[in-house]
Amino acid sequence: MVNLEQVKQLEAKIAKAINYIERVTKEKGSMLQQETELKTRLEAYQKRETELKAKLDSYQNRIDELEVLVARFKEEQGQIEESILSALDRLNQFENDIEKSLKEKPSDGAAGHAGAAGKGGADEAAAEGEGEGEEEEADSEDGGDSEPESAAAAGGIPDPLGDEQDSDGGSNSQEKGGELDIF
Repeated sequence: MVNLEQVKQLEAKIAKAINYIERVTKEKGSMLQQETELKTRLEAYQKRETELKAKLDSYQNRIDELEVLVARFKEEQGQIEESILSALDRLNQFENDIEKSLKEKPSDGAAGHAGAAGKGGADEAAAEGEGEGEEEEADSEDGGDSEPESAAAAGGIPDPLGDEQDSDGGSNSQEKGGELDIF
């Protein structure tokens, strides 16, 4: 037989079980809600990760493009540097050639000019001028070019830039083939 005390104990246990079930149900509901929020966050993070990966790929492509451009730039700079050094070498060689020609020519004609100017002998200077005119005629016969040269070229001094003036004041360096090709 069941006594009253056993029934009260059973009621107390049932009340405890009901409270426990209610509490567990509430916790389950809040956990399901948290799970839903976490899934939403996870999806947002995955979407953000995909966007960041796409950005990373585009940045990596841009880095690769820039590396190619930098390599080309370095190569072009090397070529420019080589061209400049070559031009400087050619200019140095040209300068040395001019210095040699100036050292050789003053010994030929400068003594006559200095003597004529120092002594006041205009006849000697005129005679030298005529001799130079004969050299011009000989040059024009050899080269087939009959245009007059500049005063510097007529005086036996080579034009360092190769820009010889024609009678109109224009440059005829291309016509005479005396152009200086630096680059």
